[in-house]
Amino acid sequence: MIVLKHDRNTDVAFIDVTEEAPTTSVRVIDVTEELGLRSQVLARIDVDGVFLGLVIEDYSAFKREIMRKYVAFRIEKLLELIIGKVKASLPRVEPGQPALATQCS
Repeated sequence: MIVLKHDRNTDVAFIDVTEEAPTTSVRVIDVTEELGLRSQVLARIDVDGVFLGLVIEDYSAFKREIMRKYVAFRIEKLLELIIGKVKASLPRVEPGQPALATQCS
C-alpha cells in the first residue's frame, strides 16, 4: 500500500511504501538522475536495504513535470512506476551489512 503525505507549507511529499519501526535508522539516496527528472527525489531505505519510500521536494513542480512527461497516467500510477524503478536500482545488501555509508535520522 502506498501512502502519500503532502506538506503544503513546505511543498514536500512523503510517500511511504513500508512502515518503519520508530527506532529504525533511515538512510537517504538521491535517485533523481536514475529517474531522469529535474525535481529532486530521494529514496528512504533502512540499514538492511529495505525500501521504505520516497521524499519529493517541490512536489507541485514534480507533479507538473511527470504529468507532462507521462500524459496518459494518473499520479497514483506514476508513483507506482517510479517506486518500482527506484527499488530495482537500489544496490543489493547482504544481511548484516550496512546499505550505505551516509546516514540521516
